[in-house]
Amino acid sequence: WLEVEPGAARAAVEDPDGGLHQARLDLPAYRDGDREGFLQVARAHPELPARLAAGTYPEQIEAELSPSMLSLLPRDAAELSHDCDCLDWPGPCRHVSALVYVLVEAVDEHPAHLLTLRGIRLEELVAPAGAAGQPRGEDAEDPGDGTPDASGGAEAAPEAAPYDPRHTDPARLAEVVGEEAAAIIAAFYHAGTAEASSGGPAGHQSGELVDGTSGEPVDGTRGGPARG
Repeated sequence: WLEVEPGAARAAVEDPDGGLHQARLDLPAYRDGDREGFLQVARAHPELPARLAAGTYPEQIEAELSPSMLSLLPRDAAELSHDCDCLDWPGPCRHVSALVYVLVEAVDEHPAHLLTLRGIRLEELVAPAGAAGQPRGEDAEDPGDGTPDASGGAEAAPEAAPYDPRHTDPARLAEVVGEEAAAIIAAFYHAGTAEASSGGPAGHQSGELVDGTSGEPVDGTRGGPARG
């Protein structure tokens, strides 16, 4: 087994003679300042959560973190520490080496493990509604664009429209989550819009899956899992 948690990865490693040893590899979770620095960069890329979930960690993120001396990956060996109950010191012992090998494979398949090690949840990469780029406190400026309204004040700038994959280049969305998943997401948004405008269900019962290409309900007996 392999267990990944904030600041550490653990595994039970079996010896050739059948004995089990508990190995641990430590990678410090981000402190407050580093955490905010990483989230600021990550939230500038709305596609990042989907790309991580699909098994990809863009090199561009590391390039943008570099000026702040930050990295989601271990910066060097000095940032890592290890332990094992085999007491084969000074180490790293073969059990820790096996843990590192398995962890690298797991991260390659699921890069979100890096977030867990650094103490960040995947959902934190999405900026809170209305918070991204907005000043706070008494120094916050009027969000208006300076155009006087009828009362003599500044006319408020229109809010950005919510993300809608129907208005996104399908090729871009498909690159991140795959063609089938992109079609299902678009169909979901279309169904929600139709329901809101008609005041009733959009033709499918709650809980049904919808085929992203035909718009028909999927009975769950055909096809396989969504491909990313």
